[in-house]
Amino acid sequence: MAAQDDLAHRVSSSYQQLSAAASQLNAVSDELGKFVGALDGALRKLNLGIATWLRLDGREDGLGNYIKRDLGYGKVGGKWGISLRVVAGNHNTPDISTVEEWLFNEAPQSLRIEAVEQLPDLFDNLVREADAATRTIKSKTQRVRELVAGMSDVTFPAATTADPGKPE
Repeated sequence: MAAQDDLAHRVSSSYQQLSAAASQLNAVSDELGKFVGALDGALRKLNLGIATWLRLDGREDGLGNYIKRDLGYGKVGGKWGISLRVVAGNHNTPDISTVEEWLFNEAPQSLRIEAVEQLPDLFDNLVREADAATRTIKSKTQRVRELVAGMSDVTFPAATTADPGKPE
């Protein structure tokens, strides 16, 4: 009977400690989530419509199996936001892979912790992607302008030279 009492006491004591630890963990996780939520909100206001991902970590074995963890900005579940994903598969069977994606604050705790230090790099990636998209769209617009100009009965808008980032 003493062994069972000791076991019950240990489990009860550990559970109480775990309860306190979980409370603290949830409090600091909620605080982190609020700050990432603020970054997310600021990005959504920019209406970028650009997805980008950067590698947090990745591993491969000698048989072609891999697992990768990424931080990104993209559309997950129909909503744009700072996101995390885990991709696993085998290079020998590229059609068979698994991708799990979460908005940042819905991702597993360990993944969020790992990603925090890479948030500045994510912003740098977004700047590069936005600049590249701007150059591409300008080039494509010029091409379409040339196509429309070749059609005598089509009227098209006058070109603007305004920088959307500067007030007029």
